Parts: sequence; structure tokens; C-alpha cells
Amino acid sequence: MQKNFDPSPIKDLKFDQKLPEGRTNHATVVLALYSKVPRNVKKILELGSGSGVVSIFLAHAYGCEVVGIEKSDILVSIANRNAETNGVKKHVRFVNCSVEETPEHFQPESFDMVVSNPPHFLHEGKRSPYSERNSWRRLDDKTARNFVETARKMLKNRGIFYFLLHPRDLIRWIKILESVKFGVHRLLPIYGSFNGQARLVLISGRKNSSSELVIESPLILNKEEK
Repeated sequence: MQKNFDPSPIKDLKFDQKLPEGRTNHATVVLALYSKVPRNVKKILELGSGSGVVSIFLAHAYGCEVVGIEKSDILVSIANRNAETNGVKKHVRFVNCSVEETPEHFQPESFDMVVSNPPHFLHEGKRSPYSERNSWRRLDDKTARNFVETARKMLKNRGIFYFLLHPRDLIRWIKILESVKFGVHRLLPIYGSFNGQARLVLISGRKNSSSELVIESPLILNKEEK
């Protein structure tokens, strides 16, 4: 049986929506709501935290310490304001650096969980004339590997990861994940409507684990469209 999308838990929070790359979209909300945090998780790392929506929601909902990594200084500034607006400054902080620079700022294996919504377009498609837009929409194999290798360095043994991906790139991501002994355990397919193709997939698993995949019931974003 499919799951119907309910964004209401995140609507209690307020976010600055001025910049296009900082706006809350379906992908942001899905990663926030469906990254389930077990009780023993105390410290979470978000790679590519944008305007801080996911990090702020996880800190608000679970009371964990959350660190967001974001290379755009403008988005980090917005994220800090969003954290203050939502009263979670004590639980969240944002670091202005690239994903590959993350290990320079933290001790290895110091996080219980990593979440990320990396750029989805690994294929050679049409580029935007705006270089900043390309940087947060597009990803090559080297950069994809940087996301995974950084997650591995930062996660404790058997730590949990969540990656929100485009279905077209799923196999490439799984190959990279398995190459560093990240076992993929669950896959949530996400559909825009009942009759369309999957728009996104949310995968989760653990460090130093083998892949034993369970495919969950699909999540339908627009239940009225049939």
C-alpha cells in the first residue's frame, strides 16, 4: 500500500524563501520527514545543507546536535537566520566549506548519522547559463564519490546514512556506496502521482555493512492526481 505525502510536520517552522536555491521543495521535505532518527543517535551531519531546512527540522523534531555543511556563504547566512528564527541555535550549526573539506573541521567517525540531498544530474544534460545554479544542480562522478567518502570518514562504525537521489542515477550511487562498504538496506520510491514514474528515491543503510535491500511502499506526493 502506498504512503500519502503529509508535509504538515514541517509547516510549524518558518524559513527564508528569498533565494531559489534556498527554497523548500518536495525533495527537502522528504529528506527531513523520512530520515528516521533512532533514539541512540545524538549527532547528525548534513552534507549540502542549503538554507538549513533539513538540519533545523531534525534538531527541532529529535533534539539532536546537527551540523550542516554548505559551500555557499550566502546560504550559510540564511541557514543561521533560519535556525535562530526557529529557536534551535543551541542544537544546530552550519559550517561554510565544501563537502571534501569537511574532515578538516571534525574528528573522524564523530557522527552517528549522515543525511544528504546531493545534486541529482550526473548525466550530461543542458547546463544552466548561471554557474552558481550548475553547482547545486549538477554532479559528476568525482564529486559524487566525495560525498560518499566524506560520509564514510565522518560516520562511526555502523553509522546510518540517508541519501535522496534521482532514480536515473541510482545504480551509479549504489556502486559508489558499496565500494566503501556502505550497505544499502532500504529504498523508498517517491512518485509525483499514481500514474507517473518515480521522481526520487530515498536510500538508507549503514557503514561497514552488506546490502540487503528492502523496497518500501511508494510515497505519493500528489494523492489527488490519478
